[in-house]
Amino acid sequence: MSLSSSLDSVCLRAQPLSEMAESRALVAVREALEASDASRTVWIALSGGLDSVMLARLAARAVQGCPRRLRLVHVHHGLQAANDAFEQLARRLASRLGLPLSVRRLALAEAALKSRGLEAAAREGRLAALSACLAAGDSLWLAQHQDDQAETLLLNALRGSGGRGLAAMPPERALAVDEASPGRGQTAHERARLLRPLLGIPRHEIQTLASQQGLQAGHDWCEDPSNVDQQFDRNYLRHSVVPLLRARWPQAVASLARSAQQLQEEQSLLDELAAELLAKVQVTGVERVAQRQAQGREQETRLSLAELADLSEPRQRLVLRHLCQSRGWPVPPRGRLMSLQRLIATPPDSVAEVHWANAEYAVSVRAWRGQLWWQVSDTVIEQGVRHRQGDTGCGRSGRQPGETPSSEWDAEACKAWRALGRGEEHVAFTSRQPGDVLRVAGRGRRDIKRLLQEADIPPWQRDQLRVARMHDGTVAGLWHPSRGWWLLASLARQ
Repeated sequence: MSLSSSLDSVCLRAQPLSEMAESRALVAVREALEASDASRTVWIALSGGLDSVMLARLAARAVQGCPRRLRLVHVHHGLQAANDAFEQLARRLASRLGLPLSVRRLALAEAALKSRGLEAAAREGRLAALSACLAAGDSLWLAQHQDDQAETLLLNALRGSGGRGLAAMPPERALAVDEASPGRGQTAHERARLLRPLLGIPRHEIQTLASQQGLQAGHDWCEDPSNVDQQFDRNYLRHSVVPLLRARWPQAVASLARSAQQLQEEQSLLDELAAELLAKVQVTGVERVAQRQAQGREQETRLSLAELADLSEPRQRLVLRHLCQSRGWPVPPRGRLMSLQRLIATPPDSVAEVHWANAEYAVSVRAWRGQLWWQVSDTVIEQGVRHRQGDTGCGRSGRQPGETPSSEWDAEACKAWRALGRGEEHVAFTSRQPGDVLRVAGRGRRDIKRLLQEADIPPWQRDQLRVARMHDGTVAGLWHPSRGWWLLASLARQ
């Protein structure tokens, strides 16, 4: 009998939730529910597979003694014909449990599939779709278990990951809430929580609990056909490698999961050290987040080259990685990381730079005047970033793709001019021209290039400067996105 034709009998043979036996899984879910904010929503990701179905049933049982607002969310991947049947099963299970269900449809971009691969693109797209449901303070529950944890550690080890990758999946982490979500009035710093309540539970215990409840494959949960396709790395480990490990070491999965837990504790200590070191090397009072009309958000921060140079090379790498991880920026590949360390020794009279990007952010880092300047844009106009020295990601200072159009700087300068209460009838907002000078109060006529140097505006940002130019060519003021109208011409003739 096909999955579609059997949906009419979904859950009919399942025992009532009230008869669910006490188990480690139920205890874990109950504790997670009790720790959640009673005023917020707990969202449970429901794929329709055994693990997510059991997580939904466990939560529906636990909520009887711990009232919370539960919602199910299903992502329709659109990657195979069976996805429609998965959605139908999710809807029927939600009805059976008396829980509201949201369905999100995923459309994976061809570029993402080519650059990230099907597994990674689907995983990232699914998390983005799930996160789009959340408001600040909500929780998103995923159904990964101990076997998934062991597989993740093995996968990351085979990819050559460091300690953070070998720590595999944390049982809980903060999840950024989309600031652009309509009608929520959220800000970028707001967070939800991602939890994996079953991460310490072996899959065989979940299977046993499902059997005790009278659940059957094809009726009460669906088997994803792609889960047996061993061209995918995780499936190959699950079906071919892990059984061999278990045959030799029966406790292999539990041992690997325990190693991941120990590495998580060690990683948390490294994060504490990295945060302390970052606080020492960061130049305070200069962080900036600018909202660009066409570009999205642009962030800037600076680190002291002298303070970085005092650290050992491993500590330098720790700080540089932590800065990116703590901000949600892409962590530089090892080659870029080495290039960043070379920037620390850049002579003070030169400007050197390193670039890298992912699908969300483009990062440019430059050494100038004793500081490491980080500029991060959340929109990449071109695929990747052009570099002046081949594939090293290093180069001399110059304009990069994805920069804000000059017309937008003109518009922002005009808006700020109006905010000063000044008229626009006899002034135009343009880029600076050779020979431009500004009459500064108490100092007379000053060359604009010299004024930019005195203001510590770096060379790669000087083309963002806009001048208020009178009809006779006289410069009436200087505007820069990082400074606003910080210099206005004096009215008195000198």
